[in-house]
Amino acid sequence: MKARVPLPLGLDFAGRRRPPSLLGWLMLAAGALACAGVLHEYEVREAQVADEARLLARARRAVDARMGSARPPAPVSDAELRPALAAARLLGRDWGGFLSGLEAAVSDPGIAVLALEQDGPAGSLKLSGEARSLSEVFALLARLAGVAGLRDARLVSYGFRDDDGIQVVSFQIDARWEVRP
Repeated sequence: MKARVPLPLGLDFAGRRRPPSLLGWLMLAAGALACAGVLHEYEVREAQVADEARLLARARRAVDARMGSARPPAPVSDAELRPALAAARLLGRDWGGFLSGLEAAVSDPGIAVLALEQDGPAGSLKLSGEARSLSEVFALLARLAGVAGLRDARLVSYGFRDDDGIQVVSFQIDARWEVRP
């Protein structure tokens, strides 16, 4: 007896692949064309950026050439230097300490400062305000005498007035000031 060879089994679980349709090929072609268009637009923009960079470099070279050929500024004269140094000295002073001392002096709840005028070149300070009583004004004068950089504080004028049935003292104080570096 002769052994028989079994026939091959035709099991194909994946199935046969369908060939792409005409619509698929058209969509692929449209995508490839869109890709090519975007790539072309990118290259155009790259060329524009390179042109603008060249123009910018040329403009910078032109400005540098003009600035390089310009004469250096003339030295500062003494007439120009003196006011500049005076302003620098004024700016370099201890303004924070002076103003915090002034604020501490007028921090009494019975005192209301309405105006503070200063004349820097003359070194004068005018303080206008209101108080509940004349004794509070004199206490303010005593506190102002203790502020560093403030001197010759004096009461220039005062007056009494009624504000809704409450007597208020309006006052003006003049002083000299000099802030140390």
